[in-house]
Amino acid sequence: MTKPTLGDTGWTVWPDALLRTTGFPAAGLDAFAAPAAAAAAEDLLAGHGDAEVFDEALADAIAAGAAKICEIAADPLFREAVTWQNPGMLVALDGLVAGGPHAARNVRRRDRERAVARYWQRYCAKNETIGFFGPVCWITVADTPRALDVRPGPALLRERRVTFESWALTAYADHLAADARVRACWPPALLPHLTLHERTILRPMQPPLALSAAEADLLARCDGRTPASDVVAVLPRPEDGYLLLERLVERDLITWDAALPIGRDAEPALRHRITTITDPDLRDRATTGLDRLCAARDAVTAAASDPDTLKTALAALDEEFTALTGAAPRRRDGQMYAGRTLCYEDTTRDLDVTVGTTLLDDLAAPLNVLLTTARWLTAALAGAYETALRELYDDLREGADGPVRLSDLLALAPGLFWGEGRRPADEVAEEFARRWERLFGIEGDESRVLLSSADLAEPLARLFPAERPGWSAGRLHSPDLQICAPDVDAVNRGDYQVVLGEMHAAWATFDCDLFTAWHPDVDRLRDMLTADLGPHRIRLLRPDTWPRHTGRLVASLTGTTDRMLGFAAAAGADPDRLLPATSVTVADEDGDLVATAPDGSRRPLIEMFSEMLSTLAVDAFKITMPGEHTPRITIDRLVVTRETWRTTIGATGLGGITDERGRYLATRAWRNRLNLPDRVFIKIGTEVKPCYFDLTSPHYTGVLCTMLRTAGPEATLTISEALPTPDQAWVPDHKGERYFSELRLQITDPLTPGGAR
Repeated sequence: MTKPTLGDTGWTVWPDALLRTTGFPAAGLDAFAAPAAAAAAEDLLAGHGDAEVFDEALADAIAAGAAKICEIAADPLFREAVTWQNPGMLVALDGLVAGGPHAARNVRRRDRERAVARYWQRYCAKNETIGFFGPVCWITVADTPRALDVRPGPALLRERRVTFESWALTAYADHLAADARVRACWPPALLPHLTLHERTILRPMQPPLALSAAEADLLARCDGRTPASDVVAVLPRPEDGYLLLERLVERDLITWDAALPIGRDAEPALRHRITTITDPDLRDRATTGLDRLCAARDAVTAAASDPDTLKTALAALDEEFTALTGAAPRRRDGQMYAGRTLCYEDTTRDLDVTVGTTLLDDLAAPLNVLLTTARWLTAALAGAYETALRELYDDLREGADGPVRLSDLLALAPGLFWGEGRRPADEVAEEFARRWERLFGIEGDESRVLLSSADLAEPLARLFPAERPGWSAGRLHSPDLQICAPDVDAVNRGDYQVVLGEMHAAWATFDCDLFTAWHPDVDRLRDMLTADLGPHRIRLLRPDTWPRHTGRLVASLTGTTDRMLGFAAAAGADPDRLLPATSVTVADEDGDLVATAPDGSRRPLIEMFSEMLSTLAVDAFKITMPGEHTPRITIDRLVVTRETWRTTIGATGLGGITDERGRYLATRAWRNRLNLPDRVFIKIGTEVKPCYFDLTSPHYTGVLCTMLRTAGPEATLTISEALPTPDQAWVPDHKGERYFSELRLQITDPLTPGGAR
């Protein structure tokens, strides 16, 4: 499929794109706005207002907000969204509804109101792909004259699916394996980061482990495909073979389980694995148990649009799981992106959109500025890490009596990529931001900076010279673009502005099961990725404890020739794709470090660290240095950074105030000191994500002050203007409501790491 071009820049755009949207209308952010209370507070703070007028306006705003909160708490869609996240919250919602808007606002009542406000801002303001309040929408990028062609369907959602988390199915498989007769049917496998070499096992950063002849012979048959019963069948006493397998598990040398993959394939894989159980009664019981789990999951699916039924169905699934496995139906409580519950729901929006070349042409020049700097960033990161890995290699090579193994480099490298110490990436990120500041040439304390891409061309080439991207995945960049316009017609008239949400530098964001599960032709996406990045790519086989390693986020566009690099104990290794890091050697070839696999295939060492480098690139793409104030910076019609303020909680003076009147006045005074807009996003240093706040609202000022008090005076605070605003949300639904959105493109560099076009 032909890729559209990004103007005359040479960059190309994938013909498939994502439109990520909210599931609740943008107008919902007006629910708690209280402009009259804000105006009365301004008069009072200025010294010419009347305290009684302010108190009356504040009381009216609190009463109006309380009524709106009761209305939201009774909304079935809101209740359904909350049920998926926190079923226990329904008790609070019921209490709010039962008490009505005029109930006494004691501590519990105010806590419940603040909880509703926090959930509500998330559902209305954030383009998160979570459940029906963050539906996925695949759209088309094509050579058409109109900027946008938009066709809403007859409903908000086109399809909903409920899927098991992989860990839940693994727990059921492990329960089955408690019966030795079932476990005999599971295939043992050498741990994916180890290599069997004759009568030794190669281990990272350890001397080879000597094996007995019996151990080596047994391990040679533990290929991840052959059932344990067949592995031990050749022995004179098979029962001794089972005991030996148990000891090898205890010594952390093999896995011996159902070997389920991470992601949506886990369920069919488990069902297939159950068919290999040779005992008919055991096989039937295992199938019946899985059918019970699936029936309970299907009841959850059928409960869509009915929050009370959904709560009951989720509880029933929990009970069924515990009854079958004896295990708790939760894990990793409190962690983000952890797949905590047994199942999750994802949805797709009932909307068809085509983005035309008119829009691409308008954005080509400013996007080229961003993309050119992203290319420089990948080259700089590659250079820094080639130097750092060379130092590790030289240390390992000195005095070694054999080849340097990739596993040893990987074992020594984590401090270069993660942790609290100084990393090569930190220096690159700081230099990247400094170059951006020189590119902008900002002087003074401006609130708005308007730049022309034409005027930036010369300094861009001088400050960000990069002949090629640093590694193969460095060719792909995914910007999130938020179009600010009241409707589709305004966009097609050219009456719009675009805001950069985030630049996912060197990251193929479409390579994620969360998104590809909804695409009509996943093989086409996989072929496009292979065309851009080449075959025989290295994929990391991630341990279960790896951050964000869940079924929803697992890579889903792995090519047929890609290899899975085993560098630590991990589940779901495909024996046909596995490449243990202990089997790969590293050598200096004419000044370049090259990794060689057992089959003789060779790759630049930097490619073995591709995914780690891409993670660093995403984090390093920050175009301003942190300071007390950063203006809104616009290149042509693309806002590349929103106006931002940075401070500490202690400096706000808000953390110690507990009464509503005092909080509201203090928040308005703080807002005036910093010259903040009324609508902002605030990121507290102790929180994972920013929250939306309307600083005219006493309910949101209550949420803010409570969060600040909890975090403590030393925590940092980052405030940014809310842009787009609710009247700039253009995505329509079947009822004419408008939704916030972000357009995610995947853009390919015309240059390759080797420099060829």
